[in-house]
Amino acid sequence: MRAVHQNLGKRTAPAKAADARTAAKARILAGRAAARQTALLVALLLAAFLQEFCSLSYLTASADEPAHLPAGYTYWKTGDFRLNPEHPPFIKLLSSLPTFLFMDPVVKWDDPSWTKDPPEQTTFGVHFLYSNHADEMLFWGRVPIVLLSILLGYFVFRWASELYGRRAGLAALFLYAFCPNILAHSRFVTMDLGLTCFFFLTVYWLWRFSREGRIRNLVFAGVAMGLALATKFSAVILVPLLPTLLALAALRPRPQNPSGAPGPARLVAFPEVRGTGPRLLVAGQACAVVIVVAFTLVWAIFFFPRDPLFYVKGMTLVNANHHPEYWLYLAGKFQQGGFWYYFLAAFFFKTPAPTILLLLTSLALLGVAPRPKWRDEGFLLLPAALFFVITSALASNVGVRYILPVFPLLFVFISRLTDFFLARRARTAVAGALAAWLAFSTVRVFPDYIPYFTDFVGGSKNGYKYLDDSNLDWGTDLKRLKTWMDEHDVEKINLYTPYSVLPGYYGIKFNWYEFMRKDPPPPGLYAVGTQILVRGLIAAKMERLPTDWLVRYKPIDRVGQGFFIYKIE
Repeated sequence: MRAVHQNLGKRTAPAKAADARTAAKARILAGRAAARQTALLVALLLAAFLQEFCSLSYLTASADEPAHLPAGYTYWKTGDFRLNPEHPPFIKLLSSLPTFLFMDPVVKWDDPSWTKDPPEQTTFGVHFLYSNHADEMLFWGRVPIVLLSILLGYFVFRWASELYGRRAGLAALFLYAFCPNILAHSRFVTMDLGLTCFFFLTVYWLWRFSREGRIRNLVFAGVAMGLALATKFSAVILVPLLPTLLALAALRPRPQNPSGAPGPARLVAFPEVRGTGPRLLVAGQACAVVIVVAFTLVWAIFFFPRDPLFYVKGMTLVNANHHPEYWLYLAGKFQQGGFWYYFLAAFFFKTPAPTILLLLTSLALLGVAPRPKWRDEGFLLLPAALFFVITSALASNVGVRYILPVFPLLFVFISRLTDFFLARRARTAVAGALAAWLAFSTVRVFPDYIPYFTDFVGGSKNGYKYLDDSNLDWGTDLKRLKTWMDEHDVEKINLYTPYSVLPGYYGIKFNWYEFMRKDPPPPGLYAVGTQILVRGLIAAKMERLPTDWLVRYKPIDRVGQGFFIYKIE
């Protein structure tokens, strides 16, 4: 018997050694896979950064930046929030901080545009920018927005990874890094990307709390919510969304870490509480923590105002510069009051075709495959749906940027398909083709992400047939117009753009030509803003003016997507 045991011992020793070698090899392979995934993470974040950063030098001031950047500077300098009160101050403060700290702009504080009550924000802003180094101030003002977009991209990867695995995280980040709408609005001193970032982070940290019950998750959620509220007034959607999401988590608790004992850094996690009533009480306590942190931060960002209704009074100014009789545009139609389906149509027109196909696939397979995670995916779909519906009901029909916070949530939701596509070669080939299509359709339009339109409607060249305003032409192509004039030996041009700009700042010699009033136009070269051409269609129809140049004349060239060039003989 002893011999038998000795023989067994001899036979098992090599087996144990083999097991150890196998385990070591598995660890090495796992380490290499993790290293490759980390390299891909860095590469995708870098791809997003380079597309945004390298396009900054092409862009002159957008329609809103002459109001936002100077307003932020006046906040720092005077503590006076009268300029541009229809938006909270955080992004303006953040973007103007380099100008305040490191530059010494010339400001005419006795100018009537500032001393009036309220100030004339556009006039003051144009004087502020173009009396100083406009390009330098805009560049450094935009850099913080680019960095916020990279922060958001990382958390898109992180949330998808925690839900569906690191490969899914990379898939979600890929959709984010090559989304033209994200890239477009990551390059301007405007509120849309900032709101998108902080809205997403608020929902993410609430989701983390629903799983872990940690106080720090609530604090992070409160900070993110406070920054969102201090960025754009539409962030008030988070106020009803906060208790809704926590109640959802309380009613349907997830059995996560049920054995972990609550410690001093924890609010009791939902799975550790028996009974719906006690769980709802925990949800109420969590809401209170988030709200206290958020509104304390908002109060601080507004420089501690004494008026307790300061935020409500600011909300009354939202859309104050939007005229109710303005004719809004959608797919060749003009209508006062807008279209109830505007944002649905804008989402379709402005979202890359591969992303739309993947979203429809993910929705179609929601209850089938892969295995649904209802409580987790509720944190993705409910905020996206609520934000979309409320925006559709209340926001002016001027830009897909108003629903920008929906996109990152959908990217995480789409990433649930990753394992489904990688399970079979045919599906993997389809996913690869869609990824290549997405990357190509986005990179080829650089730096024209604002006027990007899906291949389903023929791409950017046909954009003016479907949408206008910040979807199409935001006044950012003056530098490229100057380059076009130099390349074609054009000394002077007839120019018409609807935006408050100073073309002479960029060396453009021009005649300011209001083409709406003269027919036929005098002979010569004309650079007409795309937005003006679209609005000219309604002027021709309603006021019987000879402004339908998109119909009457054939352009000889285009500068980016911002100007049509006409030669009138």
